[in-house]
Amino acid sequence: MRVLFLNSEFPGQFRALARAYGAAGHLVLFLAESGQKSAALPHVRRLRLAPPQYYESADAAEQECVRMLRRAARAGNAMLGLRRQGFAPDIVIAAASMGGSFYVRDIFPEAFCVCYGDWFSTPVRHGGGGRGAMRAIVDFAPAHVRNLWEYNALCDCHLAVTSSLWQREQYPPLLQAGIHVVHAGINTRYFSPAPVQEAAAPIGEIVTFCAPPQDPARCFSLFKHCLPRLLSRRPRCLVLLAWPDNGRSMARQGQDDSTARALLDLPEMPAEFGGRVRLLGPCPSGDYRAMLRKSTAHVYLATPRVFSTGLLEAMACGALVVASDTPPVREVVRDGVNGFVCATQNSERMADILTDVLERAPLLDNVRCQARRTVQEAWDAETQAARFMALVAEKMARR
Repeated sequence: MRVLFLNSEFPGQFRALARAYGAAGHLVLFLAESGQKSAALPHVRRLRLAPPQYYESADAAEQECVRMLRRAARAGNAMLGLRRQGFAPDIVIAAASMGGSFYVRDIFPEAFCVCYGDWFSTPVRHGGGGRGAMRAIVDFAPAHVRNLWEYNALCDCHLAVTSSLWQREQYPPLLQAGIHVVHAGINTRYFSPAPVQEAAAPIGEIVTFCAPPQDPARCFSLFKHCLPRLLSRRPRCLVLLAWPDNGRSMARQGQDDSTARALLDLPEMPAEFGGRVRLLGPCPSGDYRAMLRKSTAHVYLATPRVFSTGLLEAMACGALVVASDTPPVREVVRDGVNGFVCATQNSERMADILTDVLERAPLLDNVRCQARRTVQEAWDAETQAARFMALVAEKMARR
């Protein structure tokens, strides 16, 4: 079969799936705007898609709409070029939020179209109603525009998929009924505990946090405000802040690092604690994995939207995870069984939970083992890719 992938980044969330289709002997093409050269996949041919030209407008919703239409047009023109060259895919797999699938059914009417739903912005109350000032349209209009692309993609495809139960629940009931949940998963053979011969006991305790401090979705402010309380209670504790280098922000790296370091400043942080909080910044995948393996406790915080692969990677490495108590996280973490959860509004409670986990860490090997087992059983990338491919084959057969 011939398979065409459409995504803003190569390979992004489709890494394992594109690899699996290629390994199965199918002809696989991948249209994407960005991606690292080192991300090449065997048996997968990447085709570069020019990003949409910038559109200036004082209306944020108009700007978003024009940007997506231009992106859809560029993807459509690229697909027309493939068609002129004689390429007609049997399957097209696209990210709904990208807009690239907008013209798929027009250009390749015989193809089986699969769309991966990313996020649907749920309606919120915008009127004053006697309780306050009315919010300006500019505050919520762009989200409605983005929802249009999700509507179009998921209503126009043959198979709709999303990553988590929580994501599916954000869509209107009419769409929810037709959306299947299949997470992309992670490579559990790569993200694994250190081999016995390499697992030397670390000096003291290591607490890790893996996300750029300037990312508002990752709740770093909660974590940093728990540090004075934590470090005063655990005098042998070292805190490491790092995240995988995805190669997408190298041009701004200096600026990002300075911003991140400024965010570490705390008036209530005693000077002697400063040397025990180290900002390592973006690091190669191997160094990132090594840090997770050495972690005594790993802190994963995120706003209640999705859980990122960082949560799964830490658990697969056997880390003791302390995670934000949100619906998507609770799909993975069972408190006290394969990790621990904490409300994202209480930094003192966060410090108390971390203190307790560090105190009991030598006795929590069962939690570490259960964390890895959870990811292996439900979020292994190869297993998820096989599930995805089986679902596509089943739906195609019914069609």
